[in-house]
Amino acid sequence: MEKQLKLLVLCSLAFLAACNRGTNFDVDVSKITVDVKVERFDVDFTNIDPAKVYSSVPELQKKYGDFFNFYVDNIISIGTPETAKFQSNYADFINWARLNTIISSVENVFPKEVNLEPLFVEGFKHYKYYFPNDSLPKIATIIAGYHESVFPTDNLLAFSLEKYLGTQYYNLYESFGIQRYNWVRMGKESLPVDYFRALINLRYPKTEDIEDNLLNEMIYRGRNQFFLKSMMPSLPDSLLWGYTDVQYRWVEYYESNIWTYLVDRKLLFDRTPLAIRNLTGEGPYTNAFGNQSAPGAASYCGYRIVCNYMKNHPDVTLQQLMTTKDFNEIYSKARYNP
Repeated sequence: MEKQLKLLVLCSLAFLAACNRGTNFDVDVSKITVDVKVERFDVDFTNIDPAKVYSSVPELQKKYGDFFNFYVDNIISIGTPETAKFQSNYADFINWARLNTIISSVENVFPKEVNLEPLFVEGFKHYKYYFPNDSLPKIATIIAGYHESVFPTDNLLAFSLEKYLGTQYYNLYESFGIQRYNWVRMGKESLPVDYFRALINLRYPKTEDIEDNLLNEMIYRGRNQFFLKSMMPSLPDSLLWGYTDVQYRWVEYYESNIWTYLVDRKLLFDRTPLAIRNLTGEGPYTNAFGNQSAPGAASYCGYRIVCNYMKNHPDVTLQQLMTTKDFNEIYSKARYNP
């Protein structure tokens, strides 16, 4: 398989099948208007003079509502303004972030003048196309000290900008113990992908009444990828999957091999958590297929199952797809045979 991969990398992209084979993601959103605004909470918060923090708090609380207290108390854990050590804790956090070049790195990549809104416009337009009666959460940017990348609340998604600095900050990522396989997802271009991925987790989580087996997990993850592709059809598929270009070419090229492996070993209805995680979850690669493979390779077959299902049933809307709980129907009606 490794020899085949080397050959594959040299092949023309035209030789490879397109990700959206038989599925039309190109819809006309040219007349749809959206109002996208990214609130720079990170700028407002890190520019406070520690000596004037108490007088600055009311304005930020007014601007950001409940999110302000959620941020200081739950994300960076310095307590609320009502606590006695809030001022000293704020100063300690800012000094720590500056000492570790987090603030300066964010300022270099995302200066306060930068316009982040265009990154989200395509996704917002497509969401309005498919879900005309729904609203989308607001967007804010924060510095969280290398905890999570996205912090979702009921009406706001907050992004830790230090997790989106790009290739020139790999040394900083390494110093904070971030696994190398995650680095490919840590550029600013991943912001809209993570936004809609977080939205899926908020609005379309996998429910307990869906049987926990490998095939259902594959279809669930594949459905999520179908949603991402529907929101941002112009973005590279590798970006939507969080793959390198080579990893995406690998999983596309070996789709049939992956499926044959799963069927021959009777793994589709395996309920073992470790097996499910190894074949669909994140990581540097998929253990079953070697260290040249793409991670979560079985999820790609799940995506192709969903693509086939939607191709065969053009009357099914994206909203209906995202709310269905009958994954067996998706599989049976997809007539998937790579």
